[in-house]
Amino acid sequence: MELQTKKSGRYFIILAKGRLDANWADYFAETFMGYIRKGEHQLVVDARHLVFLSSAGIRSLIKISKELAKVNGSFLIVHANDFVAETLQTTGLGQWLSSKAPEGTGIDYPEKEKADPTRFLLNKGARMLLRVENKWKPWQSVREEQLKEISFKTNSFALGIGSPKSDEQETTEFGEFLVVCGNLVYQPPETGSRPDYLLPVANYIPKIRSIQTLYCEGEMSHLLRFAPEEQKGNHKISDLAQQALSLTQSKLAAFVILAEIDGLVGAYLTKSPSGIDNTDNPRLSEMREMLSYSSERVFTREQALVFGIAGKEGQSKNESLLRKIPSKPGLAAHIHAVVFPYQPLQNGKLDINEQMDKFFNGPPPKALMHLVEDNRPVQGLGESAFIRGAMWCSAVQNKEEEL
Repeated sequence: MELQTKKSGRYFIILAKGRLDANWADYFAETFMGYIRKGEHQLVVDARHLVFLSSAGIRSLIKISKELAKVNGSFLIVHANDFVAETLQTTGLGQWLSSKAPEGTGIDYPEKEKADPTRFLLNKGARMLLRVENKWKPWQSVREEQLKEISFKTNSFALGIGSPKSDEQETTEFGEFLVVCGNLVYQPPETGSRPDYLLPVANYIPKIRSIQTLYCEGEMSHLLRFAPEEQKGNHKISDLAQQALSLTQSKLAAFVILAEIDGLVGAYLTKSPSGIDNTDNPRLSEMREMLSYSSERVFTREQALVFGIAGKEGQSKNESLLRKIPSKPGLAAHIHAVVFPYQPLQNGKLDINEQMDKFFNGPPPKALMHLVEDNRPVQGLGESAFIRGAMWCSAVQNKEEEL
């Protein structure tokens, strides 16, 4: 099996040569998944040199078609010989066949186009209103008077440390959490545990008992689409945070990223603060036991859902809320990320609520991390980075100057 490709306008054309049978079906499907992963969603297969199609080959075509349907893509097979065309017709898949290629596909191989970010203005007047709940100070034990119950409606975005609110029982295992569009993901403070999540369905509103929360309410004003560029194969989290401030023309911005991961660098709680014995002066050994840092860049090629708040240096009165980013002097941020199994994103303008519905009704999340930058000399891992995806952002109003 030989596959030759060219891009013409919005179409990605694949010239297939050989036999699409059991020996080549997996290779064929995996290669096409790679095209889709790279953002090619309008696929045209030139099958004039495809001499054989088996049931295994048909299964690979069905898999490709289903993946494209998730992103509103298209799949067309042109110039198929009589055997291939008849096989597809008799199996009920004749809708993929066409006697000629769509207009505008062209015949020449165009020069490689640069993948430039695309910007969308969603709502010029949109803003986020920030509220800070921070009665607990790291790393002291948790007292009942420090707890704050918070509800998350569909226009809520948040990150912090807390435990899910339940009518049956109130857990005292406080872990890190993230909220996007009212969807709550909570990471239990246990090594190797998977995150749990609560979704706003019908009249149900997710709640948490918080000891520390950055809570935003409102809507996003801008959307940025990004992909690998000729001189840059990934997009660092600090660069995206800085672009959020630039797009919103603000000193403080909230942002949500949904993107394919190049590598995450971060930490997570392995022990609840409620387990600290010394109320006022926790021992250094206790604090070390509470956190686990990634020893390598993790979750490459998976999908990340990120929520963060970024500000220009000096915006935060509390260093535990917005911390300086070493690689970007003048920038500070607090960022959490949830890891999902990879799913391709549709090109162009995206509605954030629709994307959250899609991801939270798909495969469950795999992990939740607090993103940090590891700037140690020589052995430092650097910072989290992403390959391609979308970032929604909005200016933050901080009337009470809580940060």
